[in-house]
Amino acid sequence: MQIGDKQLRPILENYFHLDGGAMFGVIPKVMWGKLYQSDENNMIRLDLNPLLIRTEAENIIVDTGFGDVLNEKQRKIYSLVGPTRWDDELKAAGLEAEQITSVILTHAHADHAMGALRLGQDGRPELRFPKARIFVQKREWQDAMNPNERTAATYLVDNLRILEESGKLEPLDGDTEVFKGISVKVTGGHTPGSQAVIIDGGGQRVIYPADIMPSSAHIRVPYVAAVDLDPLTTMKGKRWLHERMLKDDWIIAFDHDIDIKFARFKEGEKGRVEAVKVE
Repeated sequence: MQIGDKQLRPILENYFHLDGGAMFGVIPKVMWGKLYQSDENNMIRLDLNPLLIRTEAENIIVDTGFGDVLNEKQRKIYSLVGPTRWDDELKAAGLEAEQITSVILTHAHADHAMGALRLGQDGRPELRFPKARIFVQKREWQDAMNPNERTAATYLVDNLRILEESGKLEPLDGDTEVFKGISVKVTGGHTPGSQAVIIDGGGQRVIYPADIMPSSAHIRVPYVAAVDLDPLTTMKGKRWLHERMLKDDWIIAFDHDIDIKFARFKEGEKGRVEAVKVE
């Protein structure tokens, strides 16, 4: 997708499986099951969709997927069977890892941050994008490095410490423009320090809100994952998204949808907001 002087390309880093109930919170399966297919164990597939943004001066990655640094137990927890596709996806885009100049993390959960690392020749994690600056909200990083009993399973501190000690980490403090036409907005909800990435160009705007609206099945305001730490804030963010998407014709990039990577919104039957796929 081209918007102004920026080229946007969805990356399929991998896919994994989680319990459907966890991804839809208080919504019963009889309702969410009409929107999302599950297997006999109630597991649903989720794609890992980082976003590549190319400008004249920058090659930017938004989120990084799981990568290949998880141990066998961690891979089993997420039903992560296949290898990371980072090398193949970069090659298809005509890039190498060393050409990525910046990484923006919406938050530091394993499925968004661990792909910033790769296994080196010695079998130890190292930077996947060695020349890239890494942007993340200061609040998010503080929470990630000091997890509690609920968040410890999603923040892999030992691996995150490698990013911190690399000297590449650049904490952000609130809403800001990171590059010309590329800004971040703190949304909270999923985690207190979660941020959306907003890309402007050619009179269009694309937003990558990450896990406050991970797929087209999560458009409805009450459809909030059980893992969100502040579901009411997530719902507030989704109402704001509805308004902006419908009134200003924004485009959304879903971080976990298995079919729709980019979409616009429209009002469907009974006033319900629906996704219209954008190629």
